[in-house]
Amino acid sequence: MSDYQILHQPEESLFYVHLDDGQRAFLKYRRSGSESAEAMVDFFGTFVPEAYRGQALASELVDHAFAWADENKLHINTSCWYAAKKMERRERQT
Repeated sequence: MSDYQILHQPEESLFYVHLDDGQRAFLKYRRSGSESAEAMVDFFGTFVPEAYRGQALASELVDHAFAWADENKLHINTSCWYAAKKMERRERQT
């Protein structure tokens, strides 16, 4: 677990953390459908600067975003390979 705070910027469809050197690690998404049965979110891009890789930042961003989607009753799609990998693990655990 890192000591970074995950922030959500809905107007930019982005979850992110500010890193020590001023860079950001982030997860981008697209939200679609307004009806609860059709409401969906697609997590399509994860980025962690090279110097911060291997510290579980991407994992924490994706887990946080999945929890947000669950709270908002959104169907989850994962165009991002990393988010898709996390979704596979999540589905195996349930």
